[in-house]
Amino acid sequence: MAHRTSKEYFWYQLPAVLWAAAIFIESAIPAKEIPRLPHGSDKVIHATLFFIFCWLTHRALKFQNFAWLSRISLFIAIVGTAIYGFTDEYHQIFVPGRTPDVYDLLADILGASIYLLIIAIAEERRRGKQYNITM
Repeated sequence: MAHRTSKEYFWYQLPAVLWAAAIFIESAIPAKEIPRLPHGSDKVIHATLFFIFCWLTHRALKFQNFAWLSRISLFIAIVGTAIYGFTDEYHQIFVPGRTPDVYDLLADILGASIYLLIIAIAEERRRGKQYNITM
């Protein structure tokens, strides 16, 4: 789907850019200014933030003027989210009291993966297929 106006372009692009900026700003907060959270809850926060980032990135890429970019938008969103998660962790090396954490990165990737799973299920349902999930 191509943009017809600059307003439409910003409607799709701006949320992803603002979300990325919000993640960066949050990552720049020194550790002493962050409230203590229950153990493990930060991983849920990471997964949620990066789920949303993946969704917004996919949305921004899907609605481009270039058909090829739209076709591979989900792949780029997933990989881009993982890369952004890595750079987010690396960025924390330079923030007082913060350190990179591989488990935070894994939570970021999990958030993107959950988004991918939801899209895959929705696409299959759209095509009329049913899932039989057994455990």
